[in-house]
Amino acid sequence: MFSIILGGLLGGALRGIMGIAKSLILKKEEQINYGWFFVSVAVAMAIGVFAASFMGGGFEIALLSGYAGSDLLESLVKLKFKEKFESAIKLKV
Repeated sequence: MFSIILGGLLGGALRGIMGIAKSLILKKEEQINYGWFFVSVAVAMAIGVFAASFMGGGFEIALLSGYAGSDLLESLVKLKFKEKFESAIKLKV
């Protein structure tokens, strides 16, 4: 479980650091909100743990899902419940 949590944290931290680096390289006049960075990393950790548990994966899945964030979470839910969505649509038509 520790490796899954670490994977989500590292994925989120990597994505946040890439955003900060992009901002610094482009020399934007934006202030870097480090509080938001830490909240983002915590959310990425939660998404990593959820996705790894959902898919039965480990560190690698948690790392990728922590990096991809909510986009991956939305895709997983759509894949998992695709049949339910399709059958509900067919019933309405």
